[in-house]
Amino acid sequence: MAIKGTLQNVFTRKRLVLLGTYFIMLVLAVILLDQFAMPWYTKHGEALAVPNVIAQRFEDAKELLELQGLDVVKAGEKNNAHLPFGYVVEQSPLPNRLVKMGRRVYLTISTGERKFQMPNFIGLSETNARERLKSYSLLLEDIVYRYSAEEPRDVVMAQSKDHGTLVKVGTPIEITVSLGEPTENVIVPSLLGKTFNVAKRELQKAGLVVGNITYKINNDYIPNSVLFQSLEAETEAAHGDTVDLLVTRFKQE
Repeated sequence: MAIKGTLQNVFTRKRLVLLGTYFIMLVLAVILLDQFAMPWYTKHGEALAVPNVIAQRFEDAKELLELQGLDVVKAGEKNNAHLPFGYVVEQSPLPNRLVKMGRRVYLTISTGERKFQMPNFIGLSETNARERLKSYSLLLEDIVYRYSAEEPRDVVMAQSKDHGTLVKVGTPIEITVSLGEPTENVIVPSLLGKTFNVAKRELQKAGLVVGNITYKINNDYIPNSVLFQSLEAETEAAHGDTVDLLVTRFKQE
């Protein structure tokens, strides 16, 4: 009861009316400021909205901002895969922010995609070269297999981009892998159930050549799977012999 009496003494009807009046006046002041004062302030050149110059050439962005009465400062450079060299990638203040005339606008300029020196894969095993290509985000476009009396089997002996050349992420790279010293006869690998790309690589590594490719509609197997090979697996064949393949494909609806 004492607490209730205290609250009644503090929040009297007169005080509540005054508080309500002050709150309404505050809301009206905010509305007037937003609807009338700020537009008037902007209109009379005291404040303006910063234009959006992201993705524009630095020279064009600088000209546009200076025409608006703003001071342009080049803040720095940054790699960007989506904007070419010389284009604005960031700005501060952000677009549409209200600022006074003469305010400095800091622009960060794109240097294009990040480039780095091509690593050296020569001397690595095929497996290690694959792993390193992936770690550098380079695309393994193709592997060429060749016999070599100088290089041991399964060692990379050439690459399509020279070591030290500047490349960017996603650059396609071809490597050449040694098959070791040439032999007269080779062992035919088993290709059944493997995809065509894997089968082709297995034949190249064995020193054999892909022959005729026949396609057969078969929805029970993964598309491009090998169903038949003309030379029996684990048998001997002459170096350079061709192997014909029967490959699956889905029925087109």
